[in-house]
Amino acid sequence: MEGLTPSQLAFFRENGYLVIPDYLSPEEITSLLTETTTLLDNFPLDSHPLTKFTTGDDATNKNETHVGDDYFLTSGDKIRFFFEPDAFSPTPDLATGKPTLLKPKQLAINKIGHALHALSPPFEHVSLNARNAAIARSLGFVDPRVLQSMVICKQPGIGGAVPPHRDSEFLMRTR
Repeated sequence: MEGLTPSQLAFFRENGYLVIPDYLSPEEITSLLTETTTLLDNFPLDSHPLTKFTTGDDATNKNETHVGDDYFLTSGDKIRFFFEPDAFSPTPDLATGKPTLLKPKQLAINKIGHALHALSPPFEHVSLNARNAAIARSLGFVDPRVLQSMVICKQPGIGGAVPPHRDSEFLMRTR
């Protein structure tokens, strides 16, 4: 399997990004969208801790730091769902004491993560393959690995910009 062409490598090195037209087939895209819809439709709201995703420095979190609860911190080997910070009413439901969603759950999720590549066959198919490994090797990676995978949901009428950050700060560990 071939990696990137010399012109693609040059573009990437000069610009820091590369668009590869038609990298995923229409069938792969349909499969990923179908799987995402199924995941959003089927996750149980009644047992969910209602974890909100924030970076700790965005305008929507009202100066709260990221929850960093157990649900988030132990999500590396699971498929979990994280809500937009403003997905809930400001006051809890009087009967249950729980926050009330302002939108259907499918339209209130910020992201799904972090082990789609390991636990979802459609995501595994597009993540863990020789084509991606060849591209990573052509970029100089000796032993490329997929450590996390996410769907970032861009919901209508909710959510905000995520400030620049590096996920490697959360993934890299020194001994």
